[in-house]
Amino acid sequence: MISKVLETIHRCQMLEEGDRVMVALSGGPDSVALMLVLKELEKTLSLQVSAAHLNHLLRGEESEEDERFVRRLCQEAGVPLEVQRIDTRQEVERSGENLQSCARRLRYDFFFQLALSRNRKVAAGHTLNDQAETFLMKLIRGAGPAGLSGIAPVRDNRCEQGTQSGVVRVVRPLLEISRPEILAYLEEGKQSYREDRSNQDLAYHRNWVRHELIPLLENQVNPALIETLCRSSQLFQEIEEYLLTHGKEAFEQCRVRQEGEIRLRIEELKRLPSIIQKQVVRQGVAREKGNLDDITLKHIAEVLKLCSSGSGREIHLPGGLKVQREFEQLRFTRENALPAFLYQLNVPGKIIIQEVGKSVVARKVTSAGKGRILIKWGDDSLIVRNRRPGDEYRVSPGSGTQKLKELFQRERIPRSQRDKLLILEGNNEIMWVEGFPPHPSYRISKDDPEAVEIEVRGETSGRDGSLKG
Repeated sequence: MISKVLETIHRCQMLEEGDRVMVALSGGPDSVALMLVLKELEKTLSLQVSAAHLNHLLRGEESEEDERFVRRLCQEAGVPLEVQRIDTRQEVERSGENLQSCARRLRYDFFFQLALSRNRKVAAGHTLNDQAETFLMKLIRGAGPAGLSGIAPVRDNRCEQGTQSGVVRVVRPLLEISRPEILAYLEEGKQSYREDRSNQDLAYHRNWVRHELIPLLENQVNPALIETLCRSSQLFQEIEEYLLTHGKEAFEQCRVRQEGEIRLRIEELKRLPSIIQKQVVRQGVAREKGNLDDITLKHIAEVLKLCSSGSGREIHLPGGLKVQREFEQLRFTRENALPAFLYQLNVPGKIIIQEVGKSVVARKVTSAGKGRILIKWGDDSLIVRNRRPGDEYRVSPGSGTQKLKELFQRERIPRSQRDKLLILEGNNEIMWVEGFPPHPSYRISKDDPEAVEIEVRGETSGRDGSLKG
């Protein structure tokens, strides 16, 4: 088994000479075997092996015995160990997560924090059987090529821990070793390990797949099912790598260059093969959301349906992500609604509108500078706000009053910009809307000796990318 693990490490370029590697040690057979194997390879690979254990405090005395066991094991093996104890049920109540998801998050947060602060790689004890189980579960749930590629032998994780940030590499040296091989290795070395009773609970889907479904399929269909599923997973890994490379190239072709936003040109996207379209959308989701957690093939298909819908349609994805169709583009944003704001602007005076990163200056003048807005106004203050439901406005003397929403639609103002546009109000009437001429009743004439000049800095682009009075 040692030689097989060494071959996997070399082929997948998991570890380099002099690496510090920290084993995620639960006390179960897989993690115990992993730590002992790496300890055996410590001199061969010039490694510095350590371990970390998280006590979730979920199983009373059993959890305490798990901790005592790993402490004894590491002491006997001469492996440095770090232990943390967390009240997981209390964290579940605080976060609202389900127990399994919360426990997993806490576990990896602990491992990543340690690895980041100690400059270590994390070694996890996933096996060939884990790979097969994962593939089968994702196949049943309807995953695409990325999901079916299974557990990666090496994965870099971008982490933020307090003031620290960096990349933590997770390696899985046992990923090509079967569970029977691991148990035989431990038995040969007369090495004990801990058994978590929850691993026998068939209420958990993975346990049912492991203890019921896979044995049934092995007996009735394919005795070599584990190896077959893992070969399929490997094939999908290769497919995913190919699609990822071409998907990134296609994403750059479809992307609209707009600072701070992810937008895709729909016509460019529709020209691509459907499998590459999906990759482009996945790229958009991942770049805006930060990851693809909880994003399924169904979600990607729903985004692509927007390409055939009307402007203004939108869908909401897990993780607080919103995808909107804005005319001939798809726009990916976080669901942080811009709040309503209202400020009093003295004349003369200046205000800063933090919600949209703009400033507004009002001054009394007798002539206007280029690109400035002139308003006929005699009072000493105005209201500056963003739009409200039911707002109405009149653009020209020959037109009637119309809903501001209809005006924005007619002038093709993107939804994403509408709440950012400034509105000037006086006498409970809209005098000016950013990007449009002043209301006819408030435009100056040659007979007006004095006017109020409005200057906006940090403007939101209007119909043609500029503001005009």
